[in-house]
Amino acid sequence: MPADGSTPALGHERGPNVTTRPSPAAALGLMALSATLFAAMNLLARLATASASWASTAAVRAAVGALVALVLARLRGRSLAAKDRPALFWRSLLGTISMLATFYALSSRTLSLGNTVTLLNLAPVFLAVLAPIFLHERTSGAVALAIALALAGVVLVVRPAFLFGGGLEQVVTSGSSSGPSSTVTALVAVLAALSTSIAMMFLRRVGKTESAEAIAFHFSVFAAVTMGLISLFDLRVPTLEGALCMVGAGLCAGFAQLAMTRAYALEQAARVSGMSYFSVVASALFGATLLDERPGPTAIAGMTLVIVGGLVVTFARSRAAPEVPSRP
Repeated sequence: MPADGSTPALGHERGPNVTTRPSPAAALGLMALSATLFAAMNLLARLATASASWASTAAVRAAVGALVALVLARLRGRSLAAKDRPALFWRSLLGTISMLATFYALSSRTLSLGNTVTLLNLAPVFLAVLAPIFLHERTSGAVALAIALALAGVVLVVRPAFLFGGGLEQVVTSGSSSGPSSTVTALVAVLAALSTSIAMMFLRRVGKTESAEAIAFHFSVFAAVTMGLISLFDLRVPTLEGALCMVGAGLCAGFAQLAMTRAYALEQAARVSGMSYFSVVASALFGATLLDERPGPTAIAGMTLVIVGGLVVTFARSRAAPEVPSRP
């Protein structure tokens, strides 16, 4: 998700008279829980697309996200009215593009779930590349090294033919191979990560005028309507199992967002954000145990390099200007 240009962390702010004692262990635990739930969302989305279209699966996920944002806004007395509509529109549009690409990639059975989620988690790396251009931020040597590591990891995951003499790694799952080809899956996953990174830059502007609940609600409604319209071109009635997986994916994403929100409220971003990469490991484990996917040693090495590069980018950038990441 990943992965992702979706909902920002909700309720991150604190009142001026409220003092919160940091709890590093609790924050790390909540972030690990959040990453696991996002991984479960990725798994359930892939299972759902065995009978339902990827667009309808994304539409249900977005609709559940809108409901979560609405309930939180009502409980906290926050307004959902838009103040900077142009900025909110562009943030929602980019987030929707990211969600569209994410669920399209997750619907593929030709690239392992772990590899797909690895590519979806390139957003921090893209952000490190784009920030000096659009936000006029300086890129440190550590960030440059991290970008190189992540790109090397992508090469190992994607395995271009001119270097390895073959196409992307094909995986055999417990079900029939279906969905976009492995090459298309990789390209779409990278597009999802790129659009996520751009959406994260728009969050800086939108976050100055809108409440987090309003950003999440407007994006989720925008995405739900868009995905709903796209799903009309591939109408399929999901099985009971598929329908339950669709709803489960939305619930996992909603509760994952809550866990991530609480983690950021308890501890500094630099200390907890790195734990979000546990979703890559968890997704790979889910794929191996529940989908009978077996990524090869080259793919595992590539996943490791992407994770290391992302962690270096996260910690290096957090020391300069802490970011709250978005997830699909």
